[in-house]
Amino acid sequence: MMKIKNYTALLRWFYHNERGAYTVMMAIMSFALLGIVALTVDGSGMLLDKARFSQGIEQAGLALMAENNYSRTNEEHEDVLRQIVTKEGLSYDEKLKEQKKERNLELIRGIVRHYYYPSTYFKDSKDIEDEYVPKCDNLKGPNGEQLKSIACEISGKFERPSWLYLGKNNGLSFAETTTINANKIYVQKNLDEIIPIDLMLVTDLSGSMNSSVDGRYGTAKITILRDVVSSIAKELLEQNNTEEGKIISKYNRIGFTSFAFGAQQQSNSAKCYLPYEIKPSITVRNNYYYDYYTTTIRYSELLSYIGKSQQRYSYATLAQFFDLFVDYDKTIDSIDSFNGKDSDYLMNFNKNSWCLGNATRINSTYIWAKKNESTDLINRFNQVQATGATLSSSGLLIGANLLTNTNPDEEAQPSKLGANTQRIILVLSDGADQLSDANSSLNITSNLINQGMCEKIKSKLDSLQDKTYLEQPTRIGFVAFGYGPSGTQKAAWEKCVGKYYYVANNKEELLESFRKIIGLVEEVGHSIYQPPSYYSN
Repeated sequence: MMKIKNYTALLRWFYHNERGAYTVMMAIMSFALLGIVALTVDGSGMLLDKARFSQGIEQAGLALMAENNYSRTNEEHEDVLRQIVTKEGLSYDEKLKEQKKERNLELIRGIVRHYYYPSTYFKDSKDIEDEYVPKCDNLKGPNGEQLKSIACEISGKFERPSWLYLGKNNGLSFAETTTINANKIYVQKNLDEIIPIDLMLVTDLSGSMNSSVDGRYGTAKITILRDVVSSIAKELLEQNNTEEGKIISKYNRIGFTSFAFGAQQQSNSAKCYLPYEIKPSITVRNNYYYDYYTTTIRYSELLSYIGKSQQRYSYATLAQFFDLFVDYDKTIDSIDSFNGKDSDYLMNFNKNSWCLGNATRINSTYIWAKKNESTDLINRFNQVQATGATLSSSGLLIGANLLTNTNPDEEAQPSKLGANTQRIILVLSDGADQLSDANSSLNITSNLINQGMCEKIKSKLDSLQDKTYLEQPTRIGFVAFGYGPSGTQKAAWEKCVGKYYYVANNKEELLESFRKIIGLVEEVGHSIYQPPSYYSN
């Protein structure tokens, strides 16, 4: 019995002894684990802060460029004059220069600090140790001349305290503070007149444009469109660098192609054209009293019904047949042969109730209005009446063909300007392609887009670029005016134009969407990825 007690006491002693050993071991391991946590947390935090710091530097550069204290006209604005300069004996100009520097640093510091969230470890933002080095100057032109365009570069760093600092020389955490550097970024603001624009307005002038946006009361959509075209024409053709930050070339040109169920070519104001490669005939299958039979229809038979209220086929069936008559592959291939001249399209007809009305002497297609010719363009555009159905690709194809007419002015050539022309097609429609109602939807445009029409148009127009100079890729934009696009036609246009897809429901939205597609917004600056060539260098 005594031995059992002795063994029991011994086991108890051993148990208590082992528990202490585990405690020591766990304490040592916990310190190591804490170090791993410290390295992990601070390491990931540093990477995250560096990314945020760099992003903040880039955004600050754009803000610095947008405010443009280096060369703006109104240099004595409130944000500059309120800066406190402590240097003694400065002249007014010297003091203003120092105030600009202080304002630039204030602008940069304020934006960057919002990106890397220093409040997470600084109780007072005044304790932040960050430093920024901005530099701005005019750019140097190809012949060594001083340009009005400017560029800025910014670098920066800040001292980041560790979240979990475990002391010196233990190798288990980062230093108490670590310097986070941002790579130098470069931003540029173009202020020189270098890029001419050729703008083709492809506008829907179907009958629904005579209605208001809500379909009840209010200003007609055609009236709003005319006001917007007038504003754009004056801004592109009459205004030449009169507003700071605007890039307006005296070699800008504007043309328009109005469409309904077809569009006019340049030389024949009496006719509408359906600019597609057409199959001579098609065979369709009909169901008549449960008896299936086939019928052959020639294109001339279909053409004879266009514009007539009495016809052999219903509107819906006619829409279906017309889709079948188009040879989509050949139509897209024909874009390669665009040369700016009228084409002999198989399907053409006198303007009528389906296409732009009976005003056969009014040109619904026109090129080109140039510098100081905005009044002529506006008058011509205002004469075209809104009448007919809707087939947007007819206007797009004819407008794209006309856009291959390059500017003949010797002074407008890339070799003279040192820049290519920016070609833009702006398509506006106030409804889906159809003949008369929702049951007569036409899929020609969406079929052409999905088979590569827009890419082919861009490729053809881009081939006109002079490869010696920076190329200006062709831009196609689409504005849905006063309706909510949906279905396959919406998806097709989004595929065609990418980011240049807009919906507008009033004059302000329509004008803004036009200006965004054309690029008539103030140049606030853009990032560049290599050091700029400064004039002072």
